[in-house]
Amino acid sequence: MSNIVRFSVRGTTCGSCEVLLEREIKKLDEVLQVSASHADGFVEIHLSKNGEISIDQLHDQLREHHYQFSVWEPRVHESWNFKRVASILFIVAVVWYVMDQFGLLSISPSFSGSTGLWAIFMIGVVASVSSCTAVLAGLILALSANHAKRHSGEGTHDRLRPHILFNLGRVIGFAGLGAVVGLLGSILVLSPTLNAVFILTVSVLMLVIGANLLGLIPKGRFQIRPPKALAHRIHALQESDHPAVPFVLGALSFFLPCGFTQSVQLYALSTGSPALAAAIMLVFAIGTVPALFGIGAATSLSRGNTLKRITQAAGILVMVLGFAQATNGMSLLGFTVQSSPTAEQIAVAADNLILVDGKQLIQMEVASAGFYQPEVLQVVAGIPVEWEIYGPEFMGCFDTLISRGLGIKTRLKVGDNIVRFTPEKPGNYAFSCSMGMTRGTMIVVPNPETL
Repeated sequence: MSNIVRFSVRGTTCGSCEVLLEREIKKLDEVLQVSASHADGFVEIHLSKNGEISIDQLHDQLREHHYQFSVWEPRVHESWNFKRVASILFIVAVVWYVMDQFGLLSISPSFSGSTGLWAIFMIGVVASVSSCTAVLAGLILALSANHAKRHSGEGTHDRLRPHILFNLGRVIGFAGLGAVVGLLGSILVLSPTLNAVFILTVSVLMLVIGANLLGLIPKGRFQIRPPKALAHRIHALQESDHPAVPFVLGALSFFLPCGFTQSVQLYALSTGSPALAAAIMLVFAIGTVPALFGIGAATSLSRGNTLKRITQAAGILVMVLGFAQATNGMSLLGFTVQSSPTAEQIAVAADNLILVDGKQLIQMEVASAGFYQPEVLQVVAGIPVEWEIYGPEFMGCFDTLISRGLGIKTRLKVGDNIVRFTPEKPGNYAFSCSMGMTRGTMIVVPNPETL
């Protein structure tokens, strides 16, 4: 028979804190089982029949993590701060617009054109010094301590081996599992409409995670995380003396609860490309390596107002990426701003009109750096079009061309492609890859003969 006690706890930020609390408190004498809840702000501790535990003991056990324990009182759930939500959303929209205008949200098939990867790298850097690191720190330090205990005669280089293997496994594992995530995303690509719904769903999840990181959503609502039991099973592997365990644990850290990791995983999923998803998760993992390798510095950084501010900045980045995916999904559904061609555009289209056998010819290339060249094309309404498109060796999601307004959905092959259509109504029509990540504009101007 056990004695059950409950304490309120403050200072938790996510599922990683729950795992840390449960594992650290479980080490205390007389403790049989621990259950922590970030949403409800408590830890429930099962003690042996005559066991006792005090708030001072809990503070001593978790002193370095700065959690605050007190006598348990049911948490009164916070209400929405709509003024703060509106201000943050405004900031997100401004940051998204600026980054979009400078092409900083582009994730392309080749590293040379993947300017958006810098944002992923920065999220990785912030994640490595966030509260999520506390769980990883405990894992790495336990590995190091166990290794040192079993191999006490080893030199400095050999003692570093668990750290090297852990980070190597993390980088390689994240890339490999990222490719699996991207493959799953590609399997879910069924049609432009279903694909758009999928991307919008992912964007909503990313926005929720970003909002949670920023503290916009009251605790206990809209939590998205993997099963906590999985994190505990991963940690249990640290007791093994097998030389491959640090490498395996590094790879399996992919599944540990962390809002930053989950947001990037969703972003990778939405690319629908194993190669791009692998690149995204690889860059994220590389961003975490410096702090995780110097784990003492990482854990010391996991507190304070400075970290809070950079975490909020990363939360805004996560929301910007989610917002970008939302615009991609809306574009695939055809919800784009439709405007009429200007007089200048009409004049340019007339000057550049090339007719062969009664058909107007236009040319475009899918650049290997991951964009359309040119990205703006002009044609005249009412005249059949032969659209010559050159595809590079590797295109990723660019192997599909979609324009709902023009009624185009076609697969592109490597080399020369010809897309035939007849534009009927003047206007500016968007076209994009299957994920809506990169877009171009087809300007259809009025036919002078019909005016």
